Amino acid sequence: IPAGEIKYEGLFPSYHYKWFNGFWSWDSWKHAVGLAFYTVDLAKKQVKLMFEFQNEDGFVADCVYRDTTIENHNYRDTKPPLSAWAVVKIYETDKDINFVKELYPKLKKYHYWWYANRDHDQDGLCEYGSTDGSLVAAKWVSGMDNAIRFDDSTIVKNSEGAYSLNQESVDLNAYLYAEKKYLILLANALNHTDDVERYTLEAKKLKNAIQKQFYDSKDGWFYDTNLEGTHFIKGEGSEGWTALWAKVATQEQAETVKDRMMEPKKFYTKVPFQTMSADHPKFDPLKGYWRGPNWLDQAYFGVQGLRNYGFDDLADKATIQIIEGAEGILGKGKAIRENYHPITGKGLHAHNFSWSAAHILMLIMKD
Repeated sequence: IPAGEIKYEGLFPSYHYKWFNGFWSWDSWKHAVGLAFYTVDLAKKQVKLMFEFQNEDGFVADCVYRDTTIENHNYRDTKPPLSAWAVVKIYETDKDINFVKELYPKLKKYHYWWYANRDHDQDGLCEYGSTDGSLVAAKWVSGMDNAIRFDDSTIVKNSEGAYSLNQESVDLNAYLYAEKKYLILLANALNHTDDVERYTLEAKKLKNAIQKQFYDSKDGWFYDTNLEGTHFIKGEGSEGWTALWAKVATQEQAETVKDRMMEPKKFYTKVPFQTMSADHPKFDPLKGYWRGPNWLDQAYFGVQGLRNYGFDDLADKATIQIIEGAEGILGKGKAIRENYHPITGKGLHAHNFSWSAAHILMLIMKD
């Protein structure tokens, strides 16, 4: 319920873990998509809640708290841009054009904040980064805090209060591509024809850049690269299939990614589509956090990516295996967990994890 500086109702990630007493931005976008299936009013509040903490330049806080005597709001970083996705899913449910009118300027401002503050070499491809110049906060922006692709990352300064990692990330730019496509839908609903034309041109250019820079034809996988785009940052992770979720890969690229996703020694485990390949030497589900466990948001992006390229039978098969393989999902009580051991299926970390619940709904609804 609203309290302190929080003006709207919303979902915490979990009430069973003492540090989850706040609202995170990309958690909130995911919660809103799940909520839109059955309580659209609460979904709207979840989105509005986070945009109350948008700066004038468009930046949205990473996390905000009801009780700031315990911990201050976190403005050191933000989270991946999935807000337009959430607003479109809400709009598709009830066609509330007034909600779109209210949120659209905020979404647009947030979208272009990335290009103004997180594109170090101004080549149209953005980087994760931080406002305070710290490396740890820059990694947090990805949401995949300790993923192996960030093991050797360093910080570069863009301008005062704007710092980037020294790498361009495939998932961030895939999300930005998807956001442009969702912004086109919203701009069309509002008859903003100039914006539609702008997003369309930008999306075409970005699509070409993603396909050329981040795809390794030798491995058949999408990787992050250095800023110059001249070498890949190897280690197969779930970021590799975000290009399929965003519908930015070619059909041929999707075929090779699909083949790797369906290999049992790599990603088709007991709980398929975990955060990194099971045959990597740094794979460690029990101690890795983002270096091996299955997070259901990433599994969902993988399943939906398969659907986007016509692999529906494989997507159905994977959905069933995820739901049956993840311990407790089909049971009762505090069953839905923060993440899962992909080999054993054991539930890990926080109980009653809200974005896991949201993505189970998305998996079941095939949406």
